[in-house]
Amino acid sequence: MSLIPPSRETPLTPDFELDEDYESLVMDTCQLLAETDCRFHVAGFGQDPWPVDISYDLSSVMEQLPEAIASLGDGKPAQIDFYGQGVERLVTFAPHDGQVVITCTTETDWTPDPGTETVSSEEAKAALAALAHDFRRALDLVCPDISAVQPFTLW
Repeated sequence: MSLIPPSRETPLTPDFELDEDYESLVMDTCQLLAETDCRFHVAGFGQDPWPVDISYDLSSVMEQLPEAIASLGDGKPAQIDFYGQGVERLVTFAPHDGQVVITCTTETDWTPDPGTETVSSEEAKAALAALAHDFRRALDLVCPDISAVQPFTLW
């Protein structure tokens, strides 16, 4: 997973309150990012790219990202559910002996091939941290007021 921030600073004025709960704030900020040339790219398990978008799929991933980062940081399993219609995939991260086995299951006709991939624990954590960092960078370019809100300030 990767996020390519907007190619240039594109300040947009949010029409929502910055004190919203985290999930609502992520949904609203992804709507703003969708108005730019920001791109969300997901690949793996035999498909490059996955059919994902900014406004819905990135939003759903970002809603789950803090918990996934925390779980992997604690050496516990994590998951990210791409529950959007047409994607409908569950990616599970299972730490084991310094490695993370990543499994993809789906509710569609598409079949992951391979169904599992293995990376180092550091690589898995770094990939999720990079997505968080790039999301913050995208917010810096589109709406600095939002990027100054927790948890974005920590990314």
